[in-house]
Amino acid sequence: MSKIKIDPNLCTKCNICVEICPFSIYNQSEKDSIPSLINDELCVSCGHCVAICPSNAISHVDFPNGAINPVDIKKIPSDIQIFELIRSRRSIRVFNNKSVEKSKIQRIIQGACFAPSTNNIQSTQYVVLQDKKILKEITKKTADYLQDIVQKFQNPVIRSAVNIFSNNKYRSVQSQIPDYKKIIQAYNSGEDLIIHNAPLLLFFHAEDGIGCTDVNADLALQNASVMCQALGLGCFYAGYVIAVCKNNNNVHSLLKIPDNHQIYGCLAIGYPKYEFKKWINRKPSKIEWI
Repeated sequence: MSKIKIDPNLCTKCNICVEICPFSIYNQSEKDSIPSLINDELCVSCGHCVAICPSNAISHVDFPNGAINPVDIKKIPSDIQIFELIRSRRSIRVFNNKSVEKSKIQRIIQGACFAPSTNNIQSTQYVVLQDKKILKEITKKTADYLQDIVQKFQNPVIRSAVNIFSNNKYRSVQSQIPDYKKIIQAYNSGEDLIIHNAPLLLFFHAEDGIGCTDVNADLALQNASVMCQALGLGCFYAGYVIAVCKNNNNVHSLLKIPDNHQIYGCLAIGYPKYEFKKWINRKPSKIEWI
């Protein structure tokens, strides 16, 4: 049984659904005829058809009443406003000692959920970490992981191998050893240069082995970072935490994430202690016009 129905009494035979469907499951055999459905098992419930139909003739089981809403044009910001929001966003690493309200966290995740995803699989899932004890445990595991890397690269055999085989990956790690030492020294002195005492970590994860889940998570994370800026919150990409997540399965159990899932991103979020009043130009983009 098809998930889609076309009401012949409402259909204006405009052919828009035929043109707009990314999987070509609509077909208009003759001009000014009501479209038919072909290969509708390929439908990924993207909602294009129900969102575009000017006469509301298309119904879809995955979009019941209340799921389809009109766009409020008056609320859409101009390109100037969006650009100002984007260019004023900075990575924030100095936070106020203030918890982030649940309503704002939910708003951030709502924004993230509207990011595009491959075949509309919406694969990204989220973990909101606010428990101070677990935040400290994650920070400790990250510091221990960095310490382990430093110790390995202090081994003369490993250093020689890196120099001999010129492995770009290991050379990159080697170049970061001074930074790792600084972070470890700060941690041992009671200073947090890993999550910078952020009151909240937002993790982006998905089942491993499904195509493009990493890209889907990255797109969701970017949406989330922009939502943080719009909500008056600061954030930064917690890259060191992601590194330990990929190399320590104990983190999954701490966060109650299934073993068959991969953690693809993490934002440290909180209220900024200081507010940036200026934005700074970026380097000119390298562009090839072909």
